Amino acid sequence: MPYFDPEPKKCREDFFNAEKEIEEFKRGLNVSKLVVVSGLRRYGKTSLILTALNELGVDYVFIDCRLLPSGMISVNDLLMLFERELSRRGWFKSIVTSIEGVEVGGFGVRFRRRDFNTLVNVLERLEGRVLVFDEVQELRRSRYRFDSLIAYLYDHVDVKVVVSGSQVGLMRRFLRFDDPSAPLYGRPFYVVKLKPLTRELAREFLLKGFEQEGLQPPVELIEEALNIFNGVIGWLTYFGYSYARLCVRDLTSVLETAAKLAYEELNQALQIFNVGRPRYEAVLKLLSERSSSWSEIIRYIESKHGKIPKNTLNNILKNLIDMGVVEKSEGMYRVADPVLRYAIRKYL
Repeated sequence: MPYFDPEPKKCREDFFNAEKEIEEFKRGLNVSKLVVVSGLRRYGKTSLILTALNELGVDYVFIDCRLLPSGMISVNDLLMLFERELSRRGWFKSIVTSIEGVEVGGFGVRFRRRDFNTLVNVLERLEGRVLVFDEVQELRRSRYRFDSLIAYLYDHVDVKVVVSGSQVGLMRRFLRFDDPSAPLYGRPFYVVKLKPLTRELAREFLLKGFEQEGLQPPVELIEEALNIFNGVIGWLTYFGYSYARLCVRDLTSVLETAAKLAYEELNQALQIFNVGRPRYEAVLKLLSERSSSWSEIIRYIESKHGKIPKNTLNNILKNLIDMGVVEKSEGMYRVADPVLRYAIRKYL
């Protein structure tokens, strides 16, 4: 699979510069029952997980929690994802007949009973396998405590659990590793963290990707793309795909399309803040223009919306960081994603 193919990668030679992370992930599965893969959106988390699991040759179940419906989710919603995934796993069909209330046919795997006990019974049959929850923080939108389910598997079932999340703070808030009253508190886990490419590696990625496509774009275009997309491999892939496969030669057009996608994702995420949304938008507008200190942010917000309690601003910044939208480094805040910075400046 070429570098610029937009689908998640599943083998090492297709996954650029990930040797260290692949080996680290494998080590995590070897030494721990719970592996946490973190990194912002479009950093390659899904590709890392699939590539490493395929190299290991283990049976696994991959649940993409992004496919869950918006709003509150039910056990039935999660069971539907399991039906879809397990129907593709031939090894599961050979053991499913021992589970009460589960049918197998030409239609795949179906659960006659749609309750929490059925879900537990299914998961208990995953002995010796790997269970992946991609974007696990989405499970927080339920009245069920799915972190309790993960803790049960950790304690009582011989199954490895992998969780990933691009909204790192929300993922940790859901899993509650640091809360003494939480089900997963005190249980060892292994963390694999993905970071953006350096400029040198990002340039190498683009050059090798275009070489695979039999193309040699102008050096100036490569450098301009690096200025825009930085080291975010998902956006670099999108640029390469647009140029090589869709024959889009105008970098501005690529950026505009990417920005609309990034803005739509942000717009959906901000809907939960209702009447507080204008303050969130004001913070984002400032941080899309420049990195700012806490003092600079509160002065800016109060100039736009009047007096704001300090704890309110702290909560806004914490929520934006937890969502993976804003990052903090050495006391300075900024919008993390380069394309999202552009999208906020243009559309928000």
